[in-house]
Amino acid sequence: MAQYKQSIRIPAAPDEIFDFVANVRNLPKYLPTTRKAQPKPHDRVRVQGEVEGHLYVADGYLRADRENYRLEWGADEENYSGHLKIQPQDDLSLVTVHLHFQPKATVEGEQRTDEQIQQILVDILESIRNEVTDESDSESDEADLALLDGQSNDLSPSVV
Repeated sequence: MAQYKQSIRIPAAPDEIFDFVANVRNLPKYLPTTRKAQPKPHDRVRVQGEVEGHLYVADGYLRADRENYRLEWGADEENYSGHLKIQPQDDLSLVTVHLHFQPKATVEGEQRTDEQIQQILVDILESIRNEVTDESDSESDEADLALLDGQSNDLSPSVV
């Protein structure tokens, strides 16, 4: 199983970040290929989007655990799942996303390199930060990106 993780520090309260990411209708605001997301009963979700000129529709689940500031998701038709965890850190929140793929690493049906997947995670986390903070008050430099295991922000070694 291929696993990836990336973290970012966001100058916002965990509740504010969780409210944003747990709202299914906000998925298009931070997932680059998603154009529309619809909540369905029983933690189900349908997303529609476009990857490299190809339209897609995918069904899956999105489970929100507010008490633990954790989201879990997965796609029905692909061996893909992940989770996002928010941890308070003084005046900041550490947001960490994990992706799991079996047997080959794909993103929305397209084969990707480890570096491309890591960059997608960075882009998603930066989009979340930009949406929940006033962009004029937050610096958008790589100093805010940090891996939990203390590695640098070099994308290659951050595959776990």
